Amino acid sequence: MNPLLELVAVGREQGGRELVADLSLSVEEGELLVLVGASGSGKTTTLKMINRLVEPTSGEVRIGGRRHDEEPAHLLRRRIGYVFQQVGLFPHLTVAENVAVTPALLGWPRERMRARVDELLALVQLEPRRFRERLPAELSGGEQQRVGIARALAAEPPLVLLDEPFGALDPLTREALQEAFRELQRRLGFTAVFVTHDVVEAVLLADRIAVLRAGRLLQVGTASELRQSPADPDVEALMATPQRQAEALAAKLGAS
Repeated sequence: MNPLLELVAVGREQGGRELVADLSLSVEEGELLVLVGASGSGKTTTLKMINRLVEPTSGEVRIGGRRHDEEPAHLLRRRIGYVFQQVGLFPHLTVAENVAVTPALLGWPRERMRARVDELLALVQLEPRRFRERLPAELSGGEQQRVGIARALAAEPPLVLLDEPFGALDPLTREALQEAFRELQRRLGFTAVFVTHDVVEAVLLADRIAVLRAGRLLQVGTASELRQSPADPDVEALMATPQRQAEALAAKLGAS
């Protein structure tokens, strides 16, 4: 296996504060790595450093073996998919136009863009004939997030970054999108880095989980490895969360 993404002693200082410090990680081709940790642990800052929304103040990021600062930031971002929690669809553009934003910037022919839009809408379970001409305001929150995922995948990026993409959705929609996204990632084979504060979501989605605290990496491994051999009391407490929640729910239901 070859790492598609490597972070080598990466750090970010801002206003005299260390937001991320000495972070080293690698993500293999086709892997889904989940970054998990409390607010302020450095998860989103790490994502932003990967696609240069903010620049590292130390260390280096490599994508496909090349330093990610060897080309202009805007060109780098066209090769990386990005899904936000708040979606960020352009309100004045149709669904099809939103999905095709990056291919249009890359100069794809019209017919290739149309075919890619229809392919992706179908993959995220939005029937193209029903949805391609709608505006974002005409969609539910779950439908908007599906469009956001399709847009991130439109230019066939090898790497996709996701920043708590399902956090604002209701539980049923969130569960459906988690399942749909994991199936999509397996089918298309892209590499993904997924940020969440929800340990259950991390366990359900991840090939490996990286646990962050105060900008530092505590441990990285499969959910089973982190549960069976935690390297830190915070990792142990974090990985016990799903079982605690299940036990509390069972007790509550049993008492009702």
